[in-house]
Amino acid sequence: MQIVSYRGPGMAGGVSPALTQMVAGDGSNHKWWHIEDNTIKYSNGIGQPNARHLLSESLIEGHYRYCNEFLWPIMHDMSEFATYRVEDRALYERFNRIFAREIVVENSRYTSSKLFVQDYQLALLPKELQRLDGPACGIFWHIPWPKSVPQSYLPAIVDLAKSLLSAEFIGFHTQEYCSNFFNFVAKNIPGTTVSMRNRTITRQSVAYVNPKAAPTMEDTWRIRLADKYTSQNRFTKVVAAPLGLDVDHWENISRVRSKLHLHPSLIHTDYVLSVDRADYTKGVAPRIEAIGHFFNDHPELIGKITFAQLCTRTRPGIEAFDNNWFNIQRLIQEVNSKYSTEDWQPVLNLKGPLKPAELSLLYANASMMLVNPVRDGLNLTAKEYIACQSNRPGVLGLSPHCGAFEELGPWAVEVNPFDPKEMSRSIFNALNLSDRDKLERMNGMRSRLNENTLTLWCEQFKGLLEPADDMETAAEAAL
Repeated sequence: MQIVSYRGPGMAGGVSPALTQMVAGDGSNHKWWHIEDNTIKYSNGIGQPNARHLLSESLIEGHYRYCNEFLWPIMHDMSEFATYRVEDRALYERFNRIFAREIVVENSRYTSSKLFVQDYQLALLPKELQRLDGPACGIFWHIPWPKSVPQSYLPAIVDLAKSLLSAEFIGFHTQEYCSNFFNFVAKNIPGTTVSMRNRTITRQSVAYVNPKAAPTMEDTWRIRLADKYTSQNRFTKVVAAPLGLDVDHWENISRVRSKLHLHPSLIHTDYVLSVDRADYTKGVAPRIEAIGHFFNDHPELIGKITFAQLCTRTRPGIEAFDNNWFNIQRLIQEVNSKYSTEDWQPVLNLKGPLKPAELSLLYANASMMLVNPVRDGLNLTAKEYIACQSNRPGVLGLSPHCGAFEELGPWAVEVNPFDPKEMSRSIFNALNLSDRDKLERMNGMRSRLNENTLTLWCEQFKGLLEPADDMETAAEAAL
């Protein structure tokens, strides 16, 4: 197996921990392609990573801007935050083209295995690998696929979708994202046949031209036959498979938490916990507004409950994220100034990063976990909270706009990130649920976690990536 991701083994955040388990036990029978120190590298679990290509600073920065200033807000249906630059798109394309070339050159030395490509940073890899007659691949899309795309941005997103259709399969976290993708392809990509019943998209044979050989349409008459390549009639399987949690891992961590100590400010009050980045998709600002409404409506709870946040700054230097960070700090200061007492403040900013055992302790003792994004691909923190709960559990407050809601929604307390006053009422109601109700809800969510573990998720995609003479038969059998 070969994994291709932006982050590599052992790197914090993203899907890296899940992929680490996926290749565990394979020894040297896998390769993990990734970016580290501005360099394309691959590792196989033995020795130091092998460096393949040093990327220029301008290429890295342009790719980063295109991913975070354009693709991120568009994919989260938040186009008001999007900034599109033609030059950044060109750098994003070049980044993917170079990455694909290095993979193909390395794989030409032996019989290659299929590639498991990860996420939006590498969305053009399937097309580029096909153009270079490289290894077959599947891709998992870890963020949402949008419900709609503004007309002015359609060409760029159509280009991404066409590339994804060069993969043997596309994985999404939820049925909704699959449906959004089906609808997008049916509406915007001619020559495709969408079958929601069979979960496939079939496309007709298309002749492509090497973009380096034909920079403009006027030059196409000069293209040599070798500069053209054809995509045969084929289908792409679209799979809804929410990333599972390594439940055993979190349960094992929880066994050592008795040696740790809670933050002093949390010992004397109940607390509501949130763990997220200061990303405008996470709904941190409306949450702070909801906390203000909470204490305004329930002054009797001042000094009796704390809202603890592990909220880390993200993507500094990008205006939309910086503005969101400063707005969050301003709102926290306003709420704390208004409702603090001599020995207590309503919003406690916890300093990170925390070790998993420390995080487990916070999860285990929280009266409530509040996860209220305005849009989120999945959100594993909600699942981690459930795995760390005791026999006297708290309650999960969850936004319906979070990917995890598709799995956990029946047992969570729904919170509305677009209405802070309504969110405040939901928090109050959740904290006042009976112990029996909390236990029933938590047991339901625990059962769901055990039905969809990280191991099962890994096995599903390992099955799809195994070599087969008949790809369609193999995919159907795996699913």
